[in-house]
This record gives sequence, structure tokens and C-alpha cells, in this order.
Amino acid sequence: MELEVVPGIVPSILATLGPGESVFSEHGIVLYKEDPVKVDRRTIPSKGFGSTLKRTSVGGVPFFLAEFTGPGRAAFSRNGPGELRVMQLAVGEVLDVAEGSLVCAAKSIGYDTVYVKGTGGRMGIWFDQLTGPGALALHAYGNFVTLKLGAGESLVCEKGAVLHRTPTMGMSAFIQKVGAGLVGRMFSQEMYVVQGPGTLGLQTGR
Repeated sequence: MELEVVPGIVPSILATLGPGESVFSEHGIVLYKEDPVKVDRRTIPSKGFGSTLKRTSVGGVPFFLAEFTGPGRAAFSRNGPGELRVMQLAVGEVLDVAEGSLVCAAKSIGYDTVYVKGTGGRMGIWFDQLTGPGALALHAYGNFVTLKLGAGESLVCEKGAVLHRTPTMGMSAFIQKVGAGLVGRMFSQEMYVVQGPGTLGLQTGR
């Protein structure tokens, strides 16, 4: 199996699949496929129907994934300009990918979901949790920025800027006021403190 980035204003991933080789993606983001490539469903682990409904209707994480099996080629793309990267996960390596960022991944990669709470009644962040081994492709809206945080290091970022993280990184939401008084509260926004050690991926087109 080979994943190739096809550059452009809205880049895409071209997956070349040998007989029996498969990739999975969210339903509805395939750009095209060759006729011999078969399409099936991959079930998403669930903690009950209520959790699945909340994850889908509020978080945007799909009910199921589409799986494409070769031989043949299939192309996938998100719906906005940005940067695509192909990444490799080692055996047992885990990566949390913010919802709406995964383009496709090898069938060998394990899939689950994880939720980080927001503040008060705000939505929080849903992540696709991916476990290696295998290749995957991520779409950053805008540019793809990678930061490494050491133990005891932290930074503050907007929710929409988060692209991926090392799962062991701490992440907590708070309301950032912009100055004091009523005006400061009016222009406040939800931000997240991310704590190392680990690797954090950000996107500039938030």
C-alpha cells in the first residue's frame, strides 16, 4: 500500500492498494476510486447508543467509517485548502487526531474515539484515537505546524487550531478574557492549556 500526496489548492491523497490491502476514511470524503476497489463499512467502537448519538450529532464524529480494499487506486480529500501529510505509526504507537482532520488510514491501524471536556456548556473536542502500526494521512486547514513540548512545558491554543496530540499530554479548557470588565467578558473565548511532554500538531486555518 502506498499513500501519495497530490498537491493543489485543495490537496488530496492517492492510495494505491494491492490485492487485499485496505484503507479506511470517514464516509463521504472519497474523491474517486477505480472500479475494482471494493467499499465496505468499518464499525466504530461505541459506549452505547447515547454516546454514539452525542459523538455524531454534537461532535461530528461519524457513525461508521468507509473501508476501501484493492486492487486499485482511490483518492480522498477534505473540503478546504491546506496541507496534507502522511505519517507512520509504529506498533502500539497512539495518536489523537482532532475531528475532521483524518483523511485515510491503513486497515492495520486501530480506531477509537476520545473526548476532552470544554468549559461549562461548551462542546469540547472529539479526537479520533489511532493506534499503530500503519500509515495515515492528515489534513491541516492552512499550514501544518508541529511543536514538541518537554516535561513541565505548556502552551495555550485555540480549540480550532488543534490538529493532533500525543494522548498522554494534559489538555484542559478555560475562558480567556480579553482585558478587564464587561468588555473583557464580551470578547472572551474558550482556550486550551496543553501540557507536555509530547508532540502537538496545529493548523493555521482555524
